[in-house]
Amino acid sequence: MARPPLPLGSWGRIWVSPSPSRPSGKPKSFRARALYRDFDGVTREVKAEGRTKSAAEATLLAKLRERSGARHGGSLKSTDRFSAAAQLWFEHVDEMVAEGRRSPGTRDAYRRKLDNHVLPALAEVRLGEVTTPLVESIIKAIRTQVGPPTAKSSRTVISGVLNLAVRHGALATNPVRDVETIASRPKRQPRALDEDERRAWFAMLASDPRAVAADLRT
Repeated sequence: MARPPLPLGSWGRIWVSPSPSRPSGKPKSFRARALYRDFDGVTREVKAEGRTKSAAEATLLAKLRERSGARHGGSLKSTDRFSAAAQLWFEHVDEMVAEGRRSPGTRDAYRRKLDNHVLPALAEVRLGEVTTPLVESIIKAIRTQVGPPTAKSSRTVISGVLNLAVRHGALATNPVRDVETIASRPKRQPRALDEDERRAWFAMLASDPRAVAADLRT
């Protein structure tokens, strides 16, 4: 049975071998190599060198990850910062406002959440570094420091930015989808008016000309 091909943008086992030796018998450097399947479906050998075995392997891994992050078909890469994706996402929000698919109030609310809560926590993080545990810790911190409503809307903003990153090929999936949902309770439990409060309420309506004109007493 033939071995299945590597997934697109992935690599196989890394091999490290010494380069030609010095007269002392010690190698001058090390070469690391691995087979990498490009996004055109062709598997190619990728190489890197380093003064030590671990340095060669680390250099090769960096090259492979950068190559994998440069996904075809989008303007974002996994190595781009979250702030770059956020800028593109907000430009898209502006377009939706212009088309009447979002309100200016919604856009302004998103902008506040970006500037005050999301970007301070994620601006310099590379898209490929954004994980579910990282996002969950940020959302929980916002909930503790500010409150559940702000945490919920910040979660929406982060999810929107990362959804755009997925559409542009910088991420395979949106890590926000597995973040725990935020449940909040009203600060005060609702209750019914007692009899005295009910009489006072109807008396107030009866004495208010606007309430009388609107026939709010019935």
